[in-house]
Amino acid sequence: MKTILKTAFRNIFRQKKRTMLLAGAIAFGMLMITLVNGFTGGMVGNVRDNFSNALGGHVFLSGQEITDSGQIISRMGDDVPLEALLQRHSDQIALVTRRSQTFGTVIFGSRQGLQLMYGVDFAAEQQLLQSLAVVDGSVETILEQTDAMILPVSLANRLGVNVGESVLMRMDTVTGQQNVGEFRVAALIEDQAELGMSAAYGHLEYLNTLVNLSPGSYQSLNLFLHDMEAVDSVAASFRDVLPVRERSEQTDEQDMEGMGGGPFFGGATTREVVEPWEGVRYSITTINDIMEPVEAIVSVLNSIALGVFAVLLIIIMVGITNTFRMIVLERTKEIGTMRALGMQQPMVRRIFLAEAGMLGLLGGLMGLVLALLAMAGLALWNVTTPGLQFFLSQGRFTFSVSGGSILLYLAIMLAICLSAAHWPAKSAAKLSPIKALGSHF
Repeated sequence: MKTILKTAFRNIFRQKKRTMLLAGAIAFGMLMITLVNGFTGGMVGNVRDNFSNALGGHVFLSGQEITDSGQIISRMGDDVPLEALLQRHSDQIALVTRRSQTFGTVIFGSRQGLQLMYGVDFAAEQQLLQSLAVVDGSVETILEQTDAMILPVSLANRLGVNVGESVLMRMDTVTGQQNVGEFRVAALIEDQAELGMSAAYGHLEYLNTLVNLSPGSYQSLNLFLHDMEAVDSVAASFRDVLPVRERSEQTDEQDMEGMGGGPFFGGATTREVVEPWEGVRYSITTINDIMEPVEAIVSVLNSIALGVFAVLLIIIMVGITNTFRMIVLERTKEIGTMRALGMQQPMVRRIFLAEAGMLGLLGGLMGLVLALLAMAGLALWNVTTPGLQFFLSQGRFTFSVSGGSILLYLAIMLAICLSAAHWPAKSAAKLSPIKALGSHF
């Protein structure tokens, strides 16, 4: 085996230019698939983190109560079973956040626009402030002003409002009346309306007074977990213990997504309830439910990348096959000499296969190194393009590629090279020593 490897290593560098061209083609394929895989992996992680920060957690619990008049209101407070569950899972929970929300009309002068707004305890959600892509103003000043608002720049542009100016917001209270609050715009941020995520942010207690919630109340309790893999199991544990509203019980307003209903958007609901209940009933959702459309898009991107990778592999395979056929012709007399000196057919074949394997390994490692360098370079780039911030981490690209994926791609490259060189190697092994020595090549 040592002789085979030594001979193969010497042979692949006899024609350095040809070797580098083949290795370069293999490296390009490895570079592209690693970059795309790393980019999509990092993008999913960034979108997941940004969604989690924007929505306030990984597991989301919203509560509804029913009044004596049969009206459903979105409200939560101290609940013994809920507090016991939080204590039971305290080792898995990194942070508990409490929010209220409303969907109302923001008014500035003669202009107005609909907007979802979250009431947030900013002192407890510093990670939210750090994750927002600020276009104008400063999110730090919101801690100093109880009536401050962080507004999406898209709505601000439609209204013509600037940082420091005041706007009115007309909204429904939890019991169905209308109310109007005044907010001072502290900062403008980029939103992701195309992903269904466009929200303004204000102080929890101030919004509570506007939607007629008592101090200390809230509409949703959200959990940040230490381990994202535990999201579904923690949510299932809460569903097993808490009284959960069935989908058939929920009203049209609560089934709406992104327009004031659903587990994140709350609001007043007034439809008749067939089966009244006592206390709070919960709706429980996870970040995995929200990420399904994004991950579907990423799956399509990965499928396209794999298709391009497959085409590259076919081109590489054809190139290697033709190259090794030329190599066999060039070395016909050399093969005849080795055969005449007693080298057996299997050893001849193994030498050519070893050359192909070394070529595939060399190209694959070159492509991997180039991909890692490209990732490191792109990660230093501070991206300011509007619309991309939700896919980035604090304005920068991140890449995530597993060691298993890298080993898989290297194995595929190696297998392609060995397969492409199989028939030329087999033909070389079958050459007759007499005919090979008498060849004119």
